[in-house]
Amino acid sequence: MYHSGSRETEHIDVEQYYVSPTWAGNPDALLDTLNRGHYFIRVLDVRTQQLIYSYGFSTLFNEWQTTDEAQNGGRRTFPETIRIPFPRRPVQIEWLVRDEQNQFTRSIATWVFDPDAEWVNTEKRAGEVMIRKIMDHGNPHHHVDVVIVGDGYTAAEAEAFFQRAAALVDTLFSIEPYRHLKSAFNVTAVLRPSLESGTDNPREGVYRNTALGTSFNTFGLQRYLMITNTRTVQDVASAVPWDALIVLVNTDIYGGGGIYNLYACTAANNRFTPYVFVHEFGHSFAGLGDEYYTSTVAYNEFYPRGVEPWEPNITALLHPPRVKWQQFVTPGIPIPTPWDKATYDRMVEEYQKTMQQLRESGAGAAKIAEVQRRYRKKMQHFFQRHPYRGKIGAFEGAGYASRGLYRPALDCIMFSRTTAGFDAVCGNAIQQVIYHYSK
Repeated sequence: MYHSGSRETEHIDVEQYYVSPTWAGNPDALLDTLNRGHYFIRVLDVRTQQLIYSYGFSTLFNEWQTTDEAQNGGRRTFPETIRIPFPRRPVQIEWLVRDEQNQFTRSIATWVFDPDAEWVNTEKRAGEVMIRKIMDHGNPHHHVDVVIVGDGYTAAEAEAFFQRAAALVDTLFSIEPYRHLKSAFNVTAVLRPSLESGTDNPREGVYRNTALGTSFNTFGLQRYLMITNTRTVQDVASAVPWDALIVLVNTDIYGGGGIYNLYACTAANNRFTPYVFVHEFGHSFAGLGDEYYTSTVAYNEFYPRGVEPWEPNITALLHPPRVKWQQFVTPGIPIPTPWDKATYDRMVEEYQKTMQQLRESGAGAAKIAEVQRRYRKKMQHFFQRHPYRGKIGAFEGAGYASRGLYRPALDCIMFSRTTAGFDAVCGNAIQQVIYHYSK
């Protein structure tokens, strides 16, 4: 389908129905009760009007609506795909979007799908692909089926892709709660070889003919490495049963991104790749929000003031001292939680200023790496000595906002470049999705 519109409007145009060879979902959990994502699909039996399937998700389009281009009156169209288990008889499909209070009250599209219609295309869409099982624990219908799809790898580089994918899977399952729930997962790597190696980097004038069309500089943000045509990557992924999708891009430049129930994207060969891989999967798999607030982003007021975010690990703290993750709050901790934010902000500001000066002066890679090393050590010391380290409260600074939004813990994979672990709130949110697919 095509998802089009402006900052204030959006509409959906269906282009084509395809039948995929397999559906990996849990037949015992056809209704999504997690209340995550910017959109929500409802599938109803036309004859009985019974709700038979639903799921929440987000898109690149709804992120684009918060960019300068949209704010200035621009219009865009994004090719998109939704997936449902194939119905036995006609169904009504409803596409809902959250309103100003983050409730699913508005429908932006409703249409009827007839499974017996002659225009339902049964061609196989994956094309010529290479497949390798990384982890196999059994029946796809009762496990989380993760597919890692490579982009920018030529046929000659296929083994490098499969080895890198396996190494990053090891990293993911070294971190809780993935570690103790490892047996709930199946993981497969799939590669449609690209004609050229690498990925697009528009700021450098670099364009590569790759299988999936990944590119840096999405929405003008250099590190945002994404795919705007999600239909292609879903075609390739259809070679295997899958619930969650990760794209691994053959580049050593830092970058990535993740959108809930759509895909995660990660540069494969950067020294921060293990962190990015786990962080972005937190977005795409569990709907976790970014907890940081000091880095440059492409969005304007991504979280409107006075509205509680739907992400499970960010809160506007509208009714203190109650917080939406109350069951995890450390007894006796103050809400909101003081954490010497001014000192942290000052260290970040000094570092960013120093890095800008180094780059403008043409400093060498070794000098920049040394400054980065000292900064990370300084931050590590700040977190390790903090009296609220490891505690759950409501720490101001989250969701790209220095004020007015709060995160559960002092530090977490969703806050800083660390693979040390998720806090209890993020861990529980991940675990809920794992159980949804596997129980």
